[in-house]
Amino acid sequence: MPLEKKLFYVACAAAVLVGCTPDDGSAELEKARAARAAGDLKGAEISYAASIGKCHTNFEAHLERALVNLELGEPAAAMKSATAACELDPASAEARLVAASAAYQGRDYATAARLYTAIADDVDLPASVRSQALSSRAVMELADNSFDLARLSLVRAMRLDRRNYAAWYHLGYLSRDTYRFSAAALEQFEMCSRLMPPGDPRAQKIVRDVIPALRDAVTHLAASRPGASSRNPAAAAKLIDEGLVLLKTNKKTQAKEKFVQAYKADPLSYPAAWNAARLLAETETSPAGVDRALAAFRAAIDAKPSSSSTYLTAARYALKNRQPRTAVKILSRAFAHDPESAPIVDLYVAALTQAGEAKTAALYKAYRKELP
Repeated sequence: MPLEKKLFYVACAAAVLVGCTPDDGSAELEKARAARAAGDLKGAEISYAASIGKCHTNFEAHLERALVNLELGEPAAAMKSATAACELDPASAEARLVAASAAYQGRDYATAARLYTAIADDVDLPASVRSQALSSRAVMELADNSFDLARLSLVRAMRLDRRNYAAWYHLGYLSRDTYRFSAAALEQFEMCSRLMPPGDPRAQKIVRDVIPALRDAVTHLAASRPGASSRNPAAAAKLIDEGLVLLKTNKKTQAKEKFVQAYKADPLSYPAAWNAARLLAETETSPAGVDRALAAFRAAIDAKPSSSSTYLTAARYALKNRQPRTAVKILSRAFAHDPESAPIVDLYVAALTQAGEAKTAALYKAYRKELP
């Protein structure tokens, strides 16, 4: 037998041993990719199958076929292809993510949660991949109405990769639709819109519809506060100045009255509401007085929802006056604005515990250990 023919047969044998024929399916793979790019998913699937038939060890063909199967809404086929890809490259985070997505689409939530968690917990993987796994797991937790679990998964995802727009989107969704924190939702959707790829239709919808609606909601909340329609900012500013002068001479009772009058003159003024609240908190002990102070604190929070110190002071006052559930509501909103504040998380855990919500407190206590 001529040497050239012997070499040809040796090459064929080697190809069979690694799972490929001399025709390695490259042409079919390129045809599949072109079909997918053109939106012909069925045609792409057929070409991927043909490529894999000629070389069943082609990792990329299996992975891309799994993605096409997901787009076609065929989770069982997607899981089969993703599993094959995982077997070829067990370390591939992308293949593991696709397998988790296939399990989720197939409503095998236990498997999906296990796969997403394994990826999220794998510290050897890139932070962006772990972040993606966490934000995907959060979608499952949202579907299960496990809102605190979802919120913490999304916050963890955001902390791992601040450019993960899916995490910001779902945080905004939670703040708007579950917790009704319009100001926090506005911040989160604005961040999401800045991070999404240019031209993404979802980003356009957020900018065109979601963000303006949230701005309107924030404005409506302010306008609906009693006395807002007849507010007198100039009178309030004068009263605030007079109150501050009285404070400097330690005349707290007179100062308190000035700030209370300023708050009545302009219930949308943060300085008026804040100063009235903190001086009422120092002097009021009756149930009615405590309610007055807490109402002023809520007005201050509405006027300046990003102020962590306002939340903390208000929540401590509520706890001091045996109102842990009020403190929980205040701190839940604080957490939406500043989830990386150790003092907020610490007080939130304490308030949840006092309110009898031990399981939820344990979730936030575990998260607290991740903060500096």
